Amino acid sequence: MRLIRSAATLAAAALSVVLVAGPAGAVLRGTTDTANRYANVGVLQLNVDGEWFDFCSGTLVRPDVVLTAAHCTDFLIEEGPDGFGPDDLRISFDPEGDAPYYTVDHIVVHPDWLTAPPGHGNSKHLFLAPPAEDIALVFLDTAVAGVTPAPIADADYLAGLDLTSETFTVVGYGVDAFITGSTLSNHPVVLVDGIRSYRDVSVITEHDAFPDRFLKITQSVCFGDSGGPLFHEGTVVAINTWTFSMRCSGPNLEYRVDSTAAQTFLEANL
Repeated sequence: MRLIRSAATLAAAALSVVLVAGPAGAVLRGTTDTANRYANVGVLQLNVDGEWFDFCSGTLVRPDVVLTAAHCTDFLIEEGPDGFGPDDLRISFDPEGDAPYYTVDHIVVHPDWLTAPPGHGNSKHLFLAPPAEDIALVFLDTAVAGVTPAPIADADYLAGLDLTSETFTVVGYGVDAFITGSTLSNHPVVLVDGIRSYRDVSVITEHDAFPDRFLKITQSVCFGDSGGPLFHEGTVVAINTWTFSMRCSGPNLEYRVDSTAAQTFLEANL
């Protein structure tokens, strides 16, 4: 299921849920980043009735630009009927999501994402097939102080790797564990500490329905991790996008930044 979130769900649950039936959240059973190892990974926070809630993650890729998922930001491009706009988004690069906070100048979502038909249920084919290019850039009002931006993989990066033997790392601020229930339960019990965490993963190459635009990885990301990075030796190779389980208990799909659609978008906007 995609880690897709709604503002209403976020406000009601007060946790980093990204998508219900889609994209991902905080890293399950990951390592808390107390050493600030991934200082360029930030948490996206939404202003709901004067209170700020974590809901997605992202990576600083330029001194004042954050790479994240389209599904995390499409409702914030400009103020819409729901009342949300760029002014309702801020980003923190503190491991615990605290100050300083960086405000947003504008957001650019891949234009094809905005033309994609709606998905249904938990169908990754309906949610993730072209033209659903789940990538966006958030341009900040000021440069982030004291943080080195992460490099982004180019079009040939992953082609030079043996995916079956490489180790990758997911990073995010989302859900850490489901204790009882799932996101569909009336009273789920989940662990959300709002702290950046990470976990090493491997790529699953068998039965991958989206080899050109996605990497399938082992269980790791969950709601709230959406938009965060999949790193290979410090380089962003993909974006946390989809979990197959309402308990985040299955594998995940990561949107590849080396895909033709992503590279065209990045070249046009960075």
